[in-house]
Amino acid sequence: MIRRLARLLFRLAGWLLTPLVVISAAALGATIGLVATPQLSSANAGLALTAVMALAAAIVGLVSWARLLRGHPRLRHKLELTPEGVPDSPLVQRLIHPDDAKPDAER
Repeated sequence: MIRRLARLLFRLAGWLLTPLVVISAAALGATIGLVATPQLSSANAGLALTAVMALAAAIVGLVSWARLLRGHPRLRHKLELTPEGVPDSPLVQRLIHPDDAKPDAER
């Protein structure tokens, strides 16, 4: 029972890691942008800098996470993810590729 619960918890953590990595990177980028904002003369420029830094950090975080997953098959296997960071389960595969899930008689 404990083993099943641990596996389920690990799987849930793996599924949530990709969005958490991107959100954390965006928050870090926005924080860096906010630190640089007082040196700017305009509030609009500060807001734009913060948004640009958050977006840039989120993109860097997502690309880095995807590279990490592609480079470590053992980590992907433990978290039960595809190389793209998508949960590797039959339900998700049916949602992504609905035509592949239909029986041959319906095609």
